[in-house]
Amino acid sequence: MKNPRELGYHAIYNVIYQGGYSNIAINKILRKNELDGINRGFFTELVYGTIENKLYLDYVIQKYSRQKLQELSKEVLVILEMGLYQIREMDSVTDFAAVDESVKLCKKVFPKGSGFVNAVLRNVLRDPGAFDIDIKAPLERISVEYSVSPDIAGLLADQYGIEEAEDIMYGFSMKPKLYIRANSLKTTVSKLAELLRGEGAEPEETEGVKDALSVKNLKNIENSRSYKEGLFSVQDISSMKCVRELGPQPGEYILDLCSCPGGKTGYIAELMKNEGSIDAMDISENKLELVKNTCRRLGVSIVRTRQNDATVYSEDMAARYDRVLVDAPCSGIGIIRRKPEIRYKTIKDISSIYNVQRKIIQNASRYVKPGGVMIYSTCTINREENQYITDEFLKKNSNFERVQDDIMMLPSDGESDGFYICKLKRIS
Repeated sequence: MKNPRELGYHAIYNVIYQGGYSNIAINKILRKNELDGINRGFFTELVYGTIENKLYLDYVIQKYSRQKLQELSKEVLVILEMGLYQIREMDSVTDFAAVDESVKLCKKVFPKGSGFVNAVLRNVLRDPGAFDIDIKAPLERISVEYSVSPDIAGLLADQYGIEEAEDIMYGFSMKPKLYIRANSLKTTVSKLAELLRGEGAEPEETEGVKDALSVKNLKNIENSRSYKEGLFSVQDISSMKCVRELGPQPGEYILDLCSCPGGKTGYIAELMKNEGSIDAMDISENKLELVKNTCRRLGVSIVRTRQNDATVYSEDMAARYDRVLVDAPCSGIGIIRRKPEIRYKTIKDISSIYNVQRKIIQNASRYVKPGGVMIYSTCTINREENQYITDEFLKKNSNFERVQDDIMMLPSDGESDGFYICKLKRIS
């Protein structure tokens, strides 16, 4: 059996230095390597935890390194980050083991750095204040403490104020609740809850969100019989609220413009009682295969898929739909706790999506029938991707109006991912 620390090193290196995605890197390694339950858990926590805390761990490393971090080899830096995370956060690992295993790993992947790794980690252990933060500037402090890039920390502080920005960043560190959605085509919330209790899970109904259960101790989800039979889907309540705000009705013709992986598409069909028609679109056939698989599992038969670039207007779709859902591509700042690599995005990374969003909402609006409804949503809390986009759209399109106040869910609320929902109506 492979050493979970070595596997963790490769996953972290891939995400930080090769542009990989944490969930994909983890799943790929777990598929290729047989790890027992304990080692799977250790590996997963080590990868996510190290990536989530990278800026803070680097701050600690710099205190004990004469070299600037930019001068250290990438291999050494990753191993030091992993070692520090084990020392500080993983109670199952002794300090001795954290140091010893880090040195062994370095000897394997970058031998000439092993002495340096040993020295830094031992110096940390000798200092009772090693993990203290001594930064006076509030913005710099919260960037380091919550391990969020200075650009994102600054953006949030500008838009929400420093105190609320810190609350939001604290929310990034909270473990997300697991929510599932009962498939009303096949079961009810109460029947599903009873079934899951029989499987050892602990489901609870979620106030104010019909069809939703929050669940603890639900293991091996994708291999469970109830999941394979399509009795439920894993979906955050923010996404469920988005679909409910769309308000799909049986018999309608609905467009889900950026539909992959199909969670919202499936829920739209469920609320339509599998009556009517849904066009589910995305930019690649690979993405649409995920949508098709989701619909098959749920027993949904009213969905047609079509490869489509949402930034390019399609004349044949003009004014065809009763309702259009635009879950736009975005920076993902609202789901940082699920995808920790997002923490380190720059303003350049974030702003590159703005024009894409403008094109998509403009094109989508032309697909809505007069009297029809359009939802523009994102999983970010950056106002430049949310209110600024919809405000600009409404200034240019007098044939649309807001139906209600926009909905902004913040991770600091503790219940859901960060999410934005704007409901618009075509009035002419």
